[in-house]
Amino acid sequence: MSTTKALVMSFALEHRPRLTRTSKPKSRTGCSTCRRRHFKCDETKPACLACLKYQGFCTGYTPTKTKPLAKPLPQRLVYPKLAVSQAKAKLFLEPSYASLTFSNQLEKDHFDYWPAFSQASCLFRSDFVAQIIPQLSWDDSVIRNLAIAIGAAALGGNTREQRICGKGKFHKDALVHYGKALNMLCSSPISSERTLLACLMFITFESLQGNRAAGLNHINQGFRILDQCHQSLEAEHSGLLDGIASSFQKFSHQAWALNGLHPQETEKRVPWCCRGRKARYAIDEMPPMFETLEVARRWWAVVRHHIEHHAPLRTKFQVKGSSMTDHPILSPGDGAPGTVEYIHSFIRYLDLWDAAFRPLAIRPEENDADYLRALSLRIQYLYLWTGVRTGSWTDEDEAEKVTATFRDIVTLSRQLLAAEATRKTPKAGDGDVEVFTMDDSPTWPLACAYRVCKAPAVQNEVVQLFKQYPRRDGLLDTQAFLVVMEWVERNASAGIIMNMPSPVVDCVVWDDSTVTLQRQLWDPATSEWSDKSIKFSIL
Repeated sequence: MSTTKALVMSFALEHRPRLTRTSKPKSRTGCSTCRRRHFKCDETKPACLACLKYQGFCTGYTPTKTKPLAKPLPQRLVYPKLAVSQAKAKLFLEPSYASLTFSNQLEKDHFDYWPAFSQASCLFRSDFVAQIIPQLSWDDSVIRNLAIAIGAAALGGNTREQRICGKGKFHKDALVHYGKALNMLCSSPISSERTLLACLMFITFESLQGNRAAGLNHINQGFRILDQCHQSLEAEHSGLLDGIASSFQKFSHQAWALNGLHPQETEKRVPWCCRGRKARYAIDEMPPMFETLEVARRWWAVVRHHIEHHAPLRTKFQVKGSSMTDHPILSPGDGAPGTVEYIHSFIRYLDLWDAAFRPLAIRPEENDADYLRALSLRIQYLYLWTGVRTGSWTDEDEAEKVTATFRDIVTLSRQLLAAEATRKTPKAGDGDVEVFTMDDSPTWPLACAYRVCKAPAVQNEVVQLFKQYPRRDGLLDTQAFLVVMEWVERNASAGIIMNMPSPVVDCVVWDDSTVTLQRQLWDPATSEWSDKSIKFSIL
């Protein structure tokens, strides 16, 4: 049996395939370890997986070097993304403090308008009103709601009618926040300083709304709280309380003019508004020279307050439901308080203040704002000087001798009123913005000049100024004086009133919308008092 071998046949290939090794090029973009090992890096960041398998850690990546540009790239404008694009991008933004404080943008607008309005309504702008109160309003919900209420009342209307009659656009919003602040103040415990701050803002709101009775009640209540606070030894060292007391001192003149509250003085205790730091009375600590006009204004408030209440000087004006009608009985003896001789002795305080104020006199072209402040102080000084010289405006012979001073009051008042009428004020909506301030103004000095001075030219010019420059200054309103002056002129021209600059009345009673000349006459035929009162509307 034969065995056969397998036949192997081979053929020559024309193109034999070339054998190659697996290509592993040098790593140029990998991590530092793979580049050093000449190993292919998977470029996983922050650590490549190959290094982690090989040695358990990765040394990381070397930053690439970029060549400096020959010319800097031009800056391009970066525009903020729209709200729609932010919503699409699903960006979660942290809410701002304002969005957590205010329920809507309108409240924020009212709050922002309040400091601008407060600054525009003050000729003397103190840091206390401009900085301290706005800072406290962010933390105190009572003050913040009052700020929103004032801003809404001022922003909602420009004219006197819109603000007094409640026709403003945001009048309802103002009342809502006013009610919130009042409810919070009554329902939660609060310090005396915060209560007084709220009281200051209540006065501003009520004055803006034309509510004289409510405004004077807040002034009276603030005076009571301040008098209680100053009886405490700890309160004397409070800087915040000193700033509040200085702000309330500005309202003391209107409180006196409308027969508001004044704390009683005893032999052992002097009220907060008259007491000095070392001396019994603050007026005895007046420096011989004032450094600034603001210092002069503060000392003028001290001098005026002391003379008005210690001479004393009396007025016949009242606010229905708020004025104090009971006054201490003065001794009728010679040289006693209230007599002409005693009132004349207070002229020395006016001379001391005038001597310290004269070095601050400036020209109009130097600083317009400071010139107006100095002009306002000069008007107030001349007005009180005539009151002391005429024995609380009762000596007709002496009033005739100082007619030139009354003319100066009218002339300087015209300059101040014309300048303030052209001053820019924050405006909202259409219509002219009424002139409203919380400072001293020529309104009361002009009204006194009309009542005391017998010169027809002075009286006619006062009436003309009240018609040409209507304004409201806190609780004072030129319209309330003007309606009485026009009535006097009509009756004087008809021969009903003869040789009298003003009607002889027992008192002038102001209401929120009316002014009443009260006069009670005794009728011997019937043995009864007859009411001869006359009421005028001031809306």
